Amino acid sequence: MNKRIIALILELIPIISAPISYLLIMSSHDSVMIRRIISVTMLLAFLGFVFFFIGRRLAKGDRAVRILGILDWFATLFVIAFYVLAAFSVGL
Repeated sequence: MNKRIIALILELIPIISAPISYLLIMSSHDSVMIRRIISVTMLLAFLGFVFFFIGRRLAKGDRAVRILGILDWFATLFVIAFYVLAAFSVGL
């Protein structure tokens, strides 16, 4: 596989994980398996900044990797904002 393809796949992991975790959290379904999936997807979305650095290292000048890297940072910020909102809602 090409380094560019690997970088693109790695960059997509947090971008896909963030909306999946949000949709599962907001859904009315609840089970042990869904809670595990939420935990894994939130962790992967939070580690978006790690995937950003890995993608940059693999494919430095590629435009698609740079754009997906910005979205990786947004995935990380989504998780942080979600937990801040959860802390405020519990505190109020």
